[in-house]
Amino acid sequence: MGETVATLILKALANWGIKNIYGVSGDAILPFMHALNHQNRIKFYSTAHEQGAAFMACGEARVTGRPGVCLATEGPGALNLVNGMADAYRDGVPMLVITGQVETAKISTNVKQYFDQQQLFASITGFTMLLTRPESVVEVFKVAMEKAVGDNTPCHVSIPKDIFLSPANVSDIPKLGRPYPPGISGNIEEALSVIGSCKKTVIIAGRTAIPFKDKVFQLAGRIGAGIIPAQGAGGIYPGAENLLPGGLGEAHIPPILNQADCVLLIGASPYEHSFIPPNIQIVQIDTRPQNLAHQLRPVPLTGDMALILDKLLEGLSNSIPDILWQQEIIKCHDTYLDMIRKEGNLLGKPIPPQKTVSILNDIIPEDAIITIDSGAFMHWFDRGFISRGQQVIISDYWRCMGGGLPFGLGAQVAYPNKKVIVLTGEGGFIMTMQEIITAVRYSLPIIIIIFNNGTYALEKHRMEKARMKPFGVDVKAPDFAAFAVTCGAEGIRVEEPEMLQDALIKAMAIERPVIVDVISSDYKPGFI
Repeated sequence: MGETVATLILKALANWGIKNIYGVSGDAILPFMHALNHQNRIKFYSTAHEQGAAFMACGEARVTGRPGVCLATEGPGALNLVNGMADAYRDGVPMLVITGQVETAKISTNVKQYFDQQQLFASITGFTMLLTRPESVVEVFKVAMEKAVGDNTPCHVSIPKDIFLSPANVSDIPKLGRPYPPGISGNIEEALSVIGSCKKTVIIAGRTAIPFKDKVFQLAGRIGAGIIPAQGAGGIYPGAENLLPGGLGEAHIPPILNQADCVLLIGASPYEHSFIPPNIQIVQIDTRPQNLAHQLRPVPLTGDMALILDKLLEGLSNSIPDILWQQEIIKCHDTYLDMIRKEGNLLGKPIPPQKTVSILNDIIPEDAIITIDSGAFMHWFDRGFISRGQQVIISDYWRCMGGGLPFGLGAQVAYPNKKVIVLTGEGGFIMTMQEIITAVRYSLPIIIIIFNNGTYALEKHRMEKARMKPFGVDVKAPDFAAFAVTCGAEGIRVEEPEMLQDALIKAMAIERPVIVDVISSDYKPGFI
């Protein structure tokens, strides 16, 4: 074949810095698969399921900040991408989604596997387009890439099979334009007045605060505030910093939060909003107006977070921190660290989740990436994780079970020389466990730690709290260690608490995919 739309797309993506594509082959994208096979600038990862492909692309994008790319065929293949796309859309993660479509002559007919992809994906993408003219291919993909990067959103292009095969003739690939920096929306002076009038401020810092963490830390020092990492920013600062009073969630609320007279929300997700005491002054800073917690009636500042923080630092240059409040923060910090360290010595069976988290604090490498699935265990992680500089990935808004493993695989592809640790429950792991085959196939040495308590524990506890009899919450899990071995990975099952530390240390040293199946209690967090 000569230059086709398929080959031109790959040439453009490679020029724009794309290194990986995740997906599953299918009829409508066979010309694209052929083109992938005849180039060497972009690597294709054939996943076990399209949902895994979308989450892997999202995982790569989360750890790099660059668009992750996933690929699926028409009909069911495209539909299987929805969860990963929705996750990226709700959390503001840049992605490029490419799907095949039926031939142009069959669009809008009753042909098999046809549906209007643009109508479906419009609500979970920043841009969705059906490519129908070969000569517009580069411009369409350029717009999609610039939108994905500029607005931190997934963008989607569907391409009929016959268009993939159409001849293409473009002399050069244009460079991507740089996104215009956003301005500031909100009243800086009002925010300065609120912060300046308060003496007991707590900052809750979320995922979108991570790129500006030095400025946030400087602001905390200037006004004498404690910093509580939100779920999406578990590794934002080392846990040894005495401004950190511990994690926030259903298993732990730092005491100083209920003593504060002002909360400064910087990029925190809705999960943290419910723990904020009523009748307290709130200033909220975020990149996107749609993330504002209007029910909390904050003083809102949105847009260019670096510029917002610079203006706050300038306006608060004469602030004098309250010494007694700083002493209270440090006291809270020291008490918290002592509590978490002691939990490493718990001996109950099944193994308490607090023990697992406490031990992991000491053995996960400082430069590791930790991806978190959804489940009861994540509240114990929120409570007990003491960061030493690791990067933590979690879904803030969408909270789909099953995302942890493919997030981790995408992160491992992006950073092959780093340890990537996936923390998951058995219920979430079952939903995408087939992707361990992808890990083995591509020699991705990921470490999967399963908090296996045999139940959807959050749902069980909430039904009990509402005086309902728990129903439909039991999980029939296989022997995950045996499953790992069957797939070509390493499997370790841990039932005895005194064996846990050695098992986790062993897992960290294994240079191929490994599952550690920890038989855990479904210990209920105190605030559910």
